[in-house]
Amino acid sequence: MDIKQFLKTLPAFESFSGAHVDVLAGLMTVASHPAGHRLIAQGEPGDALYLLMEGTIQSSRVHEVTGEMDEVRDLHAGEIFGLLSLIENMPAGWTTTAQEAVTVAALSRPDFVKLYELAPPVAHHLQYMVAVQLARDLQARNKELRELLKRRATATPA
Repeated sequence: MDIKQFLKTLPAFESFSGAHVDVLAGLMTVASHPAGHRLIAQGEPGDALYLLMEGTIQSSRVHEVTGEMDEVRDLHAGEIFGLLSLIENMPAGWTTTAQEAVTVAALSRPDFVKLYELAPPVAHHLQYMVAVQLARDLQARNKELRELLKRRATATPA
């Protein structure tokens, strides 16, 4: 599968020039992985942003306080995951595992930095996507902590 053509079909990249999309494609590494392959482990820093080109990825999260499975999602072709891997030493919030044989394109952190020099509009767009993900994660964490405090307050006798 051609990464350049695949990127050009995605709404997230349709507003960029062909030359900028070509630069991004040139910095991405396409690889195939078998079912069961773990791409990202929750709590560990990731090493790349991924774009799922073929197959299905299961994304799961274990609640840090209870240790119970908190949420499970399926990711499909065209979805980007591992955005926070672009931030150095940022632990992943999810574990991602191939449900079947998959093809993914990866953009490493060093290549993300190169993207700023070679295709700044695309790099800024990805940086914006990282900021949005961080904001969502912060809102979710805030909600979880408020609920936990509420439960503790109602469980504690007066």
